[in-house]
Amino acid sequence: MTVRSAWHINPGQARQDTRLAPVGTMAPTGPTTTRAGVIPGGTPLALTMSGMGGTISVGRAVVQGTTTQGAYPVVVTANETFTVANGHASLVRYDTVWLVAYDQLYDTSGQTLAAVVYQQGTAGAGVPPTAPATGTAYLRLWDIQVPAGASAGAPPTWVASGLLTDRRVYTASLGGIVPTSDSVSGAYVGQWRDNATTGALERWDGSTWVPWSSALRGIAPGSLGSGSYTGQWRDGAIGLERWSGSAWSKGLGEWQTHIPVWTGSTVNPSLGNGTLTSRWCRVGRQITWIGTLSAGSTTNGGTGTWSMSLPVQAAASGVVSVGTANYFAAGDNDYVGVCQISSNATTATFSVKTSTNAQSFGAVSNTVPVAAGSTSNLRWSITYEAAS
Repeated sequence: MTVRSAWHINPGQARQDTRLAPVGTMAPTGPTTTRAGVIPGGTPLALTMSGMGGTISVGRAVVQGTTTQGAYPVVVTANETFTVANGHASLVRYDTVWLVAYDQLYDTSGQTLAAVVYQQGTAGAGVPPTAPATGTAYLRLWDIQVPAGASAGAPPTWVASGLLTDRRVYTASLGGIVPTSDSVSGAYVGQWRDNATTGALERWDGSTWVPWSSALRGIAPGSLGSGSYTGQWRDGAIGLERWSGSAWSKGLGEWQTHIPVWTGSTVNPSLGNGTLTSRWCRVGRQITWIGTLSAGSTTNGGTGTWSMSLPVQAAASGVVSVGTANYFAAGDNDYVGVCQISSNATTATFSVKTSTNAQSFGAVSNTVPVAAGSTSNLRWSITYEAAS
């Protein structure tokens, strides 16, 4: 029969029916298969070493066999011990500890029982065994690196030397959150796991594990190293930061430096020993920008109207943004005016009063409002809308 049930009087229940039917269903990996793994709680199936002797502690697990074989619930109710074989004279060896559900109806073991199995690897192979010698339902628990020459008389310091590798994976019931960071794929869209390596709750989207902040479009904690998608936000040290696809932008309202490119409409100026700097910050698409140009004795103002490059291109809004500017020359005057940015522009220009005449307004250049000198200073402040 191909349609079976568990705990059903008629037509009877085989052990295979019990393993395949959804009784206490664990996290699935397919229509009739279960995610194999240790059931969390305490330190199940932990490994301790003393000399060349190993001990696996108590614990429970689910061991999946072949697709038609089903999954075996297994429990270790008392510590299981084994002895690691002496090391090779000159080569490193990798051994493995398995949890195996032998079933002679499906494998060549000739027995039907569950066991903790220590398997000696091949010296010099560089890798541990890929499967136990017999059995089709097994779960890898630990890999043990055995140094050359290791023996009861000269046992290694297993933990301090990093010779024990924890290979336990974990499982949970259907809908439960699996505490694991292994490479096992999710079984269904919407499955969740708690990644112990990154500390993030992750959702299976059908092809990859996605951190919770991406799945929920929420604000991620500042500890998130890389974003999951362009436009994701995280709570940075200063404020919210946006993931550009390759890096986190500065936090909302966090000030940063921008060195403008200073140009002239005819011949570009040269800064020489002068100073030019600006600062800017953004909240959404609102940019606030302030800056100062201080000419030095070797500064050359070029010819034509001056422009300064923007930290972020202006939006194609159809409007001109206007801020404040002033041109100060020591021993001369303080010329007030405006900083202006046209729609879709990448630069700003400056206009100031050139005299007390109401109509005397001019675009700032090497000669307007006065000939630039070593004491000339241009300052500006403006808020405008960013293109993106």
